Amino acid sequence: MALLLHQGAGWKIRPYARTDNVSVETLFLDCLDAFPWRSGPVDELIRLRQTLRLSRCIVAEEPHAGVIGFLTLERKSPYVPHLFVAADWRLCGVGSGLLEVARDLARAPLELDVDDQNILAMKAYLAMGWTEKVDAPGGRPGQVRLNGP
Repeated sequence: MALLLHQGAGWKIRPYARTDNVSVETLFLDCLDAFPWRSGPVDELIRLRQTLRLSRCIVAEEPHAGVIGFLTLERKSPYVPHLFVAADWRLCGVGSGLLEVARDLARAPLELDVDDQNILAMKAYLAMGWTEKVDAPGGRPGQVRLNGP
């Protein structure tokens, strides 16, 4: 079941399935290479696995490339703990497509935390109309809480 199709680029967004586990974890670990300020991959992978058990997850998939992005969404709040897109698929609408579907699922504006060192992500969110939430509770040190449009 596709939740969103991008006919031009050939990818679709669909619910996560257990068979996606290896692809999601591999994509996640590949993306972490760009974030040397984060804790080690073992700690981050443990957090991801916990989130996958407790949250909703949607994946972006392209028929030839497989899983090219994923997003996790808390079940009881419109908070996005994880949003990762494969490097080759960034700036192709995958991230904004995942956020659009998540917003529809949550039926509310989303919130997420961005590492303050992740300048490119911060610029992208601000360009999409996200705003910084001042004095936001939660999140880890070194992160900025954003509210979605």
